[in-house]
Amino acid sequence: MKNKMKIAFFYLSIAVTVVLYLSCKPSRGNSGTQSASFVNKKWEMKALSVAPAIDWDLDGKKDTDIFALMEGCEKDDVLILKDDKIVVRNAGKMRCDEEEAQEHQTGIWSYDGASKKLVLKEDQVAQELTIVENSANKLVVTYKWNATNGTLHKMTVVYFTR
Repeated sequence: MKNKMKIAFFYLSIAVTVVLYLSCKPSRGNSGTQSASFVNKKWEMKALSVAPAIDWDLDGKKDTDIFALMEGCEKDDVLILKDDKIVVRNAGKMRCDEEEAQEHQTGIWSYDGASKKLVLKEDQVAQELTIVENSANKLVVTYKWNATNGTLHKMTVVYFTR
C-alpha cells in the first residue's frame, strides 16, 4: 500500500508542476491571463484514474478509480506551482504523518506550451505530464507509464482550485 501511495503522490506532484508552469508562462495568442491564472493557486486532486485497469491495491481485483483507494489524509493534499518554477506541496488539514511539515518545497517544474508537456522534477525524478485541460479553476493532466508486465497505462489526474 505504501508503494501505491508513493505512486499516487508522484502523479499528484506531476500535476502540480504542470499547473505551476502554466501559471508562470503566458500562452501564445493572448495577454497571458490564462497562464497567469495558475500561478500560486492551491490545487487539490479530485480524481485519479488509470486505464487499462490494474490491481492497484493488490486485492485480486483490477481498479480504475485510484482516488477512491487513497487514504483520506492524501486526498486533501494541495499542490502549488510557484511563479519561480518551484513545486510546493501542502499536507492539507489531515496529515498522514504528524511529523510531516505542513508545507514544503519538493522540486521544480518546466512547461513546453507547444507540446503541452509539463515536467515535474521531484526527489531527483522527472516525470512528463500532458496537459489535457486547463482553466482558472480546473487542471487535467495525463501520465503514461509501463507496468512491470509491459502494459502501457495512462493515469489521468483532475485538480480543482481549493
